[in-house]
Amino acid sequence: MKDYLNYTFDQNDPEFISTQDELPLWSAPFGFKLLDTIKLKKNINVLDIGSGFGFPLIEVSQRLGNSCKAFGIDPWKPAVERIELKIKKYALSNIKIIEGAAGDLPFNNSYFDLIVSNNGINNVADMEKVFAECYRTIKRDGQFVFTLNLKKTMIEFYNIFEEILREFNLLNEIDLMHRHIYHKRKPEEEIVDKLQNAGFVINSVICHSFHYRFADASAMFNYPMIKCWMLPSWIEIVPEDKREKIFNRIEEELNIIAKEKGEIKLTVPFAVFDCTK
Repeated sequence: MKDYLNYTFDQNDPEFISTQDELPLWSAPFGFKLLDTIKLKKNINVLDIGSGFGFPLIEVSQRLGNSCKAFGIDPWKPAVERIELKIKKYALSNIKIIEGAAGDLPFNNSYFDLIVSNNGINNVADMEKVFAECYRTIKRDGQFVFTLNLKKTMIEFYNIFEEILREFNLLNEIDLMHRHIYHKRKPEEEIVDKLQNAGFVINSVICHSFHYRFADASAMFNYPMIKCWMLPSWIEIVPEDKREKIFNRIEEELNIIAKEKGEIKLTVPFAVFDCTK
């Protein structure tokens, strides 16, 4: 069996955590667009939802300066601990990180002037509840800026995945694949509806995209970001007794594309939502 199909890792392993970047290449394009969109003001309260290993929480707080108070919230304890270490080592006085869920924010009404999230909103358990909490805790005319990747992320892979599942007559697994995509990446129009239902005015939704390029399928499946964070969900979709055959066929089809086009190119479309209460 292919090594990547047997690869496992522990998200809470300190050594694994130490290998993770504050702003991974995956979310960097999202992050730079977010930074271009927020309004820089002094003497404001800021919240970062899904702070991960510290971006954009630390970056935004330091760009705004010590007149601001910045808070981050994330349910992942190892990430929270890593941010706490950075706050200590960088001697940052205007940041506090909270281990918790964005659907239940421990803040008073109309507390924040700015709420941000870099590719974190699509990972929350209940998007409507999070939007309601953001609306409750943000001030009138406060800015809510977040980024997320869109439905057709890596569509080139998913089209082949579906084709091979159909080849093996795994129709239920095709449905599981589409449910997986929906769970991770809601349609843009649905997000707009949820924001408006929460009470937000949407100033703009700006769409961008970038590409992940690989020489062949083996390079793609062994790429750390894919192997650690995406492949496990793909593997779970496929019955265990058929995984090797399915992924062999996926590799074959991807390698045909690589030979014809000189590379495998995966598109990652994303959007920046700029909203106001």
